[in-house]
Amino acid sequence: MNTEVIVSIIMGILGVILIALMIRKSRKVNRNLLMVLGISFLIFAVLSWVIPVGTYSGGKLSTTGISPVGLVDLVNMPISAFITFILYGVVFAVIGGLYGVIEKTGALDMFTERVSARYTHNGKESKFLCGTIILLIVLSSLTGLVLPLFVLVPLFAAILFKMNYDKITVLAATVGSLLVGNVVSTYGFNITGYTKNLLSLDMNNQIWTRLILFVLLTILYALIVVRSAKKGLKDVKKAEIKAEVKKEVKEAKKEIKGVKKSSKVNTTKKASKKSNTRALAVTKPVKKVSSKSEVRTAPLIVILICMLVVAFAGMYNWYYSFGIDLFNNMHEAVMGVKIGEFAIFEKLLNGVSQFGYWSNVEFIGLMIVTSMVIGLVYKLSLNDFIEGFIAGAKKWIPTAIYAALASMVLVVLYQALQMGSGTFVNTINGGLFGLVDGFNPFIVGVSALISGFFFNDLYYLLAALTSFINGFDASSMSIAGVLIQSVYGIAMMIFPTSIVLIAGLSHFDVSYKKWIKYIWRFALIAFLLLTLVCGVLTLL
Repeated sequence: MNTEVIVSIIMGILGVILIALMIRKSRKVNRNLLMVLGISFLIFAVLSWVIPVGTYSGGKLSTTGISPVGLVDLVNMPISAFITFILYGVVFAVIGGLYGVIEKTGALDMFTERVSARYTHNGKESKFLCGTIILLIVLSSLTGLVLPLFVLVPLFAAILFKMNYDKITVLAATVGSLLVGNVVSTYGFNITGYTKNLLSLDMNNQIWTRLILFVLLTILYALIVVRSAKKGLKDVKKAEIKAEVKKEVKEAKKEIKGVKKSSKVNTTKKASKKSNTRALAVTKPVKKVSSKSEVRTAPLIVILICMLVVAFAGMYNWYYSFGIDLFNNMHEAVMGVKIGEFAIFEKLLNGVSQFGYWSNVEFIGLMIVTSMVIGLVYKLSLNDFIEGFIAGAKKWIPTAIYAALASMVLVVLYQALQMGSGTFVNTINGGLFGLVDGFNPFIVGVSALISGFFFNDLYYLLAALTSFINGFDASSMSIAGVLIQSVYGIAMMIFPTSIVLIAGLSHFDVSYKKWIKYIWRFALIAFLLLTLVCGVLTLL
């Protein structure tokens, strides 16, 4: 038995233990989310017994019979997904560790208090909510780096919770906005960049169409969230008034009996406010190191902004997007520096990718370094730093595990793509494309939506659809590129195979059913608008 097999077995055992612990300690909604993930995989497993595997080439679909998911695979594949995609989980765990350190400084509480007080004092909560939505959509649309942008979610969520917004509104304004940015991607490399390279298009392909869709869908989404939020605030106020009346009546009865428990009422009020701190990194409030009433917040914001700028610069592929080779040349120059015959930087920076080629590994390292910088700036002791980081990471472990498990279906399909054996998704798409001759926006949109359930990574989705759309002319291919990447974004907003969506649902303790009831109208309107716009472009 070789080393690789032994490591796989050990990782599998650890994965089962972690999942078991999570199920045991998680709340009901988390178990429900785990059930949703399980049902998604079972749907895939059942379809594998019904739909034959197919390959598509030269405009012809060839099937080779079914390739069913067996009973052993039902156990092995979730473990394999956990092992393969655990790096996504580590990203979320380290985000939690970062915020655990930030909370130790007391700067997060101070910052959220100041910002929320500024807007609530003037009755401008809706403006901040709308600004949050637009900012996150813009950042996601321009960069396509949704995972690094998730770092901003706890920060904005903490402020929105201070403003007394409910969980579904905060989830929609933060995580939902990042996903909308994928739908209306303008220059995001992980979206538009993949489309450009795999479909041999230009980064400015249909840019005016994408900008129009960006404006329309951003306005639509902001209106939906703000309107729903106002209704939620009214419901919260009504509930608070009703609860207050009940407390006063109860208190009056106790006073009549000569029993006064006003202190208990005050404690209850404080507890009700405290329930809105779900966005913070740790379950229980950490003990703040600083005893000062005023903690400087500017250093924290500057450090976080610098971290994101470095992350964007390092993870955005400038060469394959715009042909910019500045970072390539800089990397070669730095690595070529020698002291005598010894390449000093090549040895010191061995294993670190050059700017433009950073992965989640480098991003994890960047967040850890950022945590250390924050600890130094705010003069945390080593024990306080470790305590805060571990507390934050521990809170985010369920989110990390769910994020890894969201790719259970992709693991099976990825293996099939690597082997070139075909998938039953090809058979489904072959049937759809066989319904019409040439480019049909609705068929392409439906195909991309269905494929989005199985392929939660646009790169693999495009790779699976390329053979079906290669026969289109240049004009149709240009439109198809916009349609596929945008519909993929919609799929990531509604399907439980979406890593970011599952992470958001887990972190904010929102059920998948509640989210679908909230988001289905926007998803439907966005899909119809996309197919309509692309249909009009086809006729021009």
